[in-house]
Amino acid sequence: MRTIDTRYMPAVGGIDLEHALNYISLADVSLDFIYDKYTSGRLIYTAGSRPVLEGLAMNLIGGITGELEKIEKLTGFVAEKVLWAGYYHKAMGHRLAYNRNLSEEDLIASGYGWCNEQARLLCALTQIIGIPSRIVFAGARKGGGHVVVEVLTDKGWLLVDQSFGYPFINNGEIADAYNVWHNKKNHDYFKGVYKKIYAKITKELGKAILDDEFSMSQMANPLDGFEILGYHNYFIL
Repeated sequence: MRTIDTRYMPAVGGIDLEHALNYISLADVSLDFIYDKYTSGRLIYTAGSRPVLEGLAMNLIGGITGELEKIEKLTGFVAEKVLWAGYYHKAMGHRLAYNRNLSEEDLIASGYGWCNEQARLLCALTQIIGIPSRIVFAGARKGGGHVVVEVLTDKGWLLVDQSFGYPFINNGEIADAYNVWHNKKNHDYFKGVYKKIYAKITKELGKAILDDEFSMSQMANPLDGFEILGYHNYFIL
C-alpha cells in the first residue's frame, strides 16, 4: 500500500475528508517547495460566483485599505461569528457533529465550526478579496493538533489561527507556520501569547471539553502543536 493511503481517516465528510487525506507533509518535501513552489499567488476566483460570501467579505472590509488589517477583520469575523466547536459543546451539552459536510455559506449560518471548517471558510473569504491562502494541518509529535490558515501577503506567508482570531505577528513582523515553531525569536514570543489565548478558552469552556476536543490547548507549551506541518491548497472558484 502506498504511504499516503495509510494516512489516518478522520470522522469527517465531503471536502473536509478530501483535505485530511491529501495534504502535503512538510517532512516529505523541502521548505523551498512549500513556501515558493507549492501554492500559486494567482487566484482563480470568479467574481459573482459566491455572492453571499462576496457580499459579506466586501461589507466586512469596507473602507479598510491595509492588507493585514483586512486579514485581521476577516479572521475576527470567523472567530466571533462561527465559533469554534467547543463553544457549541458548552452551549448544547454535546459535541458538534464532525461530518456535517457544509458549504462555507452554511457554516456561517450554523454559527459554529470545527477548526478545519473554519479554516476553509477563512480561505474562501480571503481569496474573494484577492488574498491567496491555504489550509495548514499542524500537530505535535506527542499528540494533539490544530487546523489553521496561511495567507500570502506582500511580506510573505502569514500564519493565522482563525479559531481564536489570532494572526501571528511579532512586533510588526509576520510569521509563517514553519517559523512560528522553528525560529527561536518567534517561538519565545508566541509561546507566551498562545498560552494566554488558551488560558482564556480554558476558563470559558472548562478543561474537560478541551481535554476531549482540543488537547493541544492543554499542553505545557501549546505552540508545540506547530512542530509537524502539512499543507493543502483549497481554492474556491
